[in-house]
Amino acid sequence: MITRIVPWLICVLFSFPAIAEEVSLARVVELAIEHAPAMQSAEAGRDAAQEDLTIGRAALLPRIDVSGNYQWRDQRVNYDTNQNIFQPDYKSRDSSVSLRMVQPLFDLERWAGYRQGEISGETGEMRVRLERQRLMLETAQVYLEAVTAASALKASKAKEQAAEQLAAQAQALFESGVSAVNDRLDADARSDLAIAERLAAENTLDQALSTLASLTGSDALELSPPAIVSPIATPLPEPGQWEDLAAESALTTRLARLQFRSAEEEKMKVVGSNLPKVEAFASIQGTRATSGQLGIGSKSRDRAVGLQFSMPVFSGGGDRAQLKKSQKELLQAQFALEDDIRLARLTARQALLGYSAALLQLHAMQQAVVSAREAAGAARMGHEVGLRTITELLDADERRFAAEKSLAEARAGLVFAELQIYASIGALDSGALPEVFGSGFHARGHNGPGLSGQ
Repeated sequence: MITRIVPWLICVLFSFPAIAEEVSLARVVELAIEHAPAMQSAEAGRDAAQEDLTIGRAALLPRIDVSGNYQWRDQRVNYDTNQNIFQPDYKSRDSSVSLRMVQPLFDLERWAGYRQGEISGETGEMRVRLERQRLMLETAQVYLEAVTAASALKASKAKEQAAEQLAAQAQALFESGVSAVNDRLDADARSDLAIAERLAAENTLDQALSTLASLTGSDALELSPPAIVSPIATPLPEPGQWEDLAAESALTTRLARLQFRSAEEEKMKVVGSNLPKVEAFASIQGTRATSGQLGIGSKSRDRAVGLQFSMPVFSGGGDRAQLKKSQKELLQAQFALEDDIRLARLTARQALLGYSAALLQLHAMQQAVVSAREAAGAARMGHEVGLRTITELLDADERRFAAEKSLAEARAGLVFAELQIYASIGALDSGALPEVFGSGFHARGHNGPGLSGQ
């Protein structure tokens, strides 16, 4: 009996569809950061770069070496004449142990390496932040595209349904002789176009969801449209002030400054490699021999403390070439920093302009949707009383559905524009996520706080 029930239970369990996880924009970004191999690679690179600080510090600390040896010797000696003092055969067991400590006192090359290790750790962390910001923007863009595609699909389905109803009505009026054949053909064409538009909207949504699943590593996602909120101060900051802030705080400029500082330390290392090096040393050595030429064992202990000095004199011109190379690399880093600052200023200005335009577009589209809905309602009432043709009604419906689709795009555009503003000053990934990442649409059909109530 049990053997019959178990297969039936397995079939029942696997027959239920997977429960989709309703996700907000914040949750999708979190899943993408956890899943992305690029983030894991950046974090591994940061951890590796942080070890450069330990390596640089170790070069400044005392170096202690221990060495030892043991040897057994069997030496046979033949003398021309008989010797009463020296043994003809020499056998011995010798051992020695030495301990030596060296402390750098003046070594500019090692000090520059230590400073470079500090910068390397900061650079690794900055690269992680840059990758996180890039991934957040990419994920947000795909998420908003999917939300927009879902809104477009909803509008296209409503448009298809309305077009089918009007096509059936036009067919009935034509058969009864009330309407002309042109109205029926126009209604049929609009219905066919609505079906094609719905199929295209479904494909667009499937493509966006596939990309989102690739980023998050999860196929069972149910989108939760983001709330449209505006935590940015009104009025917007002056472009010049925002550009100055971006020049100082943008992640790209901060990374470029770190790379410039690293190039400075690299030049200092090259200079230090050609300067004198002074080290203090202390050593102790113990030696034990079991027998000697005279047949007497011995022990010895040597201790020494002192300073040692070294300085390169000639290396075939390689030192001079290395110095020139480091100077050119420093110049290259300086120009790269200036270019990154220029791009950061431009990005900040474009982000502000884009946000202003997106905000105005959203307000305009909200009014357009209201007007289009009123016009469609008036056209339907006019058609019912015989004052409007079916073609006029179809045109009004198309304008309404097009306005609703454009409104969804405007909402998504405003959200992404706000994210770009935060990213332009390097504040997107630091601290708490901006309010725009909040899940104001947790429950389907419930709007979160918006600019106009939506």
